[in-house]
Amino acid sequence: MTYDDIVKIGLEKPDVEDTIAWGTPALKRKKKFMLRLKEDGESIAVKLDWDNHDRLLAAQPDVFFKTDHYSGYPALLVRLDILDEDLAREVVHLSWTDAPNKVVTVPR
Repeated sequence: MTYDDIVKIGLEKPDVEDTIAWGTPALKRKKKFMLRLKEDGESIAVKLDWDNHDRLLAAQPDVFFKTDHYSGYPALLVRLDILDEDLAREVVHLSWTDAPNKVVTVPR
């Protein structure tokens, strides 16, 4: 997958805008962060609820990963080069669903 593929999937959802967050291309739903392209251009940071965060990270650690920067925040990094379309659609949908919700950060 490429970031352009992710954008196409995201824009199929209602209320999604192609915008900028933290200086990089991003998708938001009703002005709420969904995901963004990381500075490396090879991965995305995606906001999820904790249940989905933990489930995806445990199920596919080759695709999903974390850095210290995202510790305590339910965001995952996603390797685009090994992300297939079905999983990309799931991730975008989950992020779209969770975007309007307030995130509670907790130490993990």
